[in-house]
Amino acid sequence: MARVPVLSSSDAEAGAAELQEKLRRLEQRLERERRARGEAERLLESKSLQLYEANQSLSRLALELERRVEERTRELSAERQHALQRAEIDTLTGIANRASFARQLAEELANPQAVASGVAVLLLDLDDFKTVNDSLGHAAGDALLIEFARRLAAAVRPRDLVARLGGDEFAVLARAVRDHRGLLHMAQRLLRTLCQPAMIDGHSVPCLCSIGLAEVGDPGTQADALLRDADLALYTSKRNGRARVTSFELSLRTELERRTALEAEVRQALAEERFQPWYQPIVRYRSGQLAGAELLARWRTTAGELRLPGQFLDAVERLGLLDEMMDSLLRRALREAAPLVATGRLAYLSINVSPSQFGSAWPLQRLPALLAEAGLPASAVVIEITETALLQDIEATRAMLAALTATGMRIALDDFGIGYSNFALLRQLPIGILKLDRTLICDIETDAQARALAECILELAARLQIQVVVEGIESQAQAELLAAAGADAMQGYWFARPQRELPQGPLPAPPAPPAGPT
Repeated sequence: MARVPVLSSSDAEAGAAELQEKLRRLEQRLERERRARGEAERLLESKSLQLYEANQSLSRLALELERRVEERTRELSAERQHALQRAEIDTLTGIANRASFARQLAEELANPQAVASGVAVLLLDLDDFKTVNDSLGHAAGDALLIEFARRLAAAVRPRDLVARLGGDEFAVLARAVRDHRGLLHMAQRLLRTLCQPAMIDGHSVPCLCSIGLAEVGDPGTQADALLRDADLALYTSKRNGRARVTSFELSLRTELERRTALEAEVRQALAEERFQPWYQPIVRYRSGQLAGAELLARWRTTAGELRLPGQFLDAVERLGLLDEMMDSLLRRALREAAPLVATGRLAYLSINVSPSQFGSAWPLQRLPALLAEAGLPASAVVIEITETALLQDIEATRAMLAALTATGMRIALDDFGIGYSNFALLRQLPIGILKLDRTLICDIETDAQARALAECILELAARLQIQVVVEGIESQAQAELLAAAGADAMQGYWFARPQRELPQGPLPAPPAPPAGPT
């Protein structure tokens, strides 16, 4: 039997103490582990909370970003739509612009159903709009355009499109046009509505327009062709007196082709110097001597045809070549007249100045220079101006005439008797010569009133110390009656027809009148 060791009291105490120490260290370790675990749990909870909050913040940011993206997308879409609208809206008047009109017209013409129902274009252009700008300013001009656009938009049918193509030109795209008669009626109604004075800045401003219209004929009609036809009709309205409606016809296209060919011929003729100076003598009846000569333009074509101003002058003006043509004619005419003026055989050359030239700087810039080039004094030129040109702007007219007469040139009032025959002009302006139109004297042989009127004008001119040249003398009886009334300077076929060369000596005696019955 084994022997159990017996611990002494000191060993037992030592063992108990050691055990106690182990227990204490174990408790300390457990405590540290508990604290570490608690700290880890708290740290984990804190990090978990932070992570949760971060996730929540990211979610909110994501939602906000998504909201902002959607909002910006809507803004960009609205801005794009607004930009597209602005691109097709005339900023001044608020109606469609040229781009919008062109797009919608093209769409209409590409739609067979729309074409079958009837499509037409009306082009409208304000008459004398430049006058409003020049007299009242561009702000007033803009106000008139706005008012015109308002009237136009209010006057058309809801299905029609109105647009401003630029400047003072407007257009209407007429849809579902039943027939030409109805379209013409609509255009005439528009004209009556639009051609009413407008109140602009307290001023009653005339508001007139011309209209040209063209209808779709064939299904394959292109927009450019339709607009070209309407534009040609508009041009015809302008040329025929303005404030009217013209429908396109094939004859207008033929006329355009003729006009285009004529303009090409005019350019070539000017380059080849085929415009010639011709002259009609102005005769002193009592002495039979040559007083002066009126310069006339003639065009000798390559085929030898002689064309009169009525056949080409409009084309020259349209092309803006009138100054160039007049420079060429005057240079030759003054050169041909110089020897006659120097020897006293010709007192002056009478030159017609058109209203457009008179309203420009051409007379003052070119006439003195051309006279100097030919070695002629200013007194060798008389400037013939119509009453229409003088009345365009009376103050500007007065200034221009004063400048011209200051150089030594004289002024003749041409065609007196067919216009306003404004006698006040004879007193207000430095007019030295009055040219009586043939319409005043053509009946003086048989009409006592016509004879009395001519006598009164001659007497009035004499009292005002204004020289008179009577135009259109075609018989000896006319010449004798006018001479008895006081006329001396005369011009007409009875004395001499227009001729290429200036007379170098006395004119041949006019033909005697046929003998009466015996």
